[in-house]
Amino acid sequence: MPEFRIEVAHDITGCAATVALQEKTWSGDVIVPPQLMLAVVHNGGFVACGYAAEDPIPAGFVFGFLGIHDYHFRHHSHMLAVRDPYRGSGLAQQLKEAQRDHCLDQGIEIVAWTMDPLEARNARFNFGKLGAYTRTYYRDFYGAMPDKLNQGLPSDRIYVEWPIGHDRTYKRLRGEDRAPSLEDAEGEGIGYLLRADGDRPGPLAETKSASHLLMEIPRAFQELKARDAKRALEWRLATRAAFERAVGEAYAAVEFLRATDGRGAYLLVPQPRRDFTLDTDDE
Repeated sequence: MPEFRIEVAHDITGCAATVALQEKTWSGDVIVPPQLMLAVVHNGGFVACGYAAEDPIPAGFVFGFLGIHDYHFRHHSHMLAVRDPYRGSGLAQQLKEAQRDHCLDQGIEIVAWTMDPLEARNARFNFGKLGAYTRTYYRDFYGAMPDKLNQGLPSDRIYVEWPIGHDRTYKRLRGEDRAPSLEDAEGEGIGYLLRADGDRPGPLAETKSASHLLMEIPRAFQELKARDAKRALEWRLATRAAFERAVGEAYAAVEFLRATDGRGAYLLVPQPRRDFTLDTDDE
């Protein structure tokens, strides 16, 4: 993994360094002003930029703030972005590790954020690399969003929770604990709650109180949306129905599994709704 220089922002210069990358990633409609970031930093929040050698422009940044959820303090990670040339370089993980260290120093045990459940690359990172999970689904969470990643679709989100002090998290970050392949899960006879039928979502299956379930999503949702907006909306609504049923029956998504042919699916297991220590091992 290449090394980047991680600089934690403590002043307006450090916060302002994020603006150009915010604009490029999401567009100017959703920019967080650096003055607000600085106020957050001075009240327990976190902003950090990652720099590659001999490149004065930030290769990526992360921004989050303190919050309260279920009567406990936690850190909400609001933004993370990496410039195109550095995607897949390991920088996103280094930024998340810096954020984790900041939170552990504060005694925070959970970092959380919202994520579009149809973005397979983000799912691979959040669930596979970091060891996060989700048990919460929100319809149209942000309302209409005009930026290039979200325009034209309801802004449905899952609420991703990352238990930063768990042994499993440390093992994932070190690459010592890896998710099984999707073929392995299929070989074990794990059924699909939602499965693709070509490039469209198939019908929703019954859960039948299964111990494990799979929920497939498109391989490259942004490409699908650019090619066929109607099909993208079908996936949004199908995934919404699947997640809402699963969450209503107390399932949590604890992995994102990949197949050698590029297919990807969430792995769902039944969990207590308010248990903060999820057991993801097979029984």
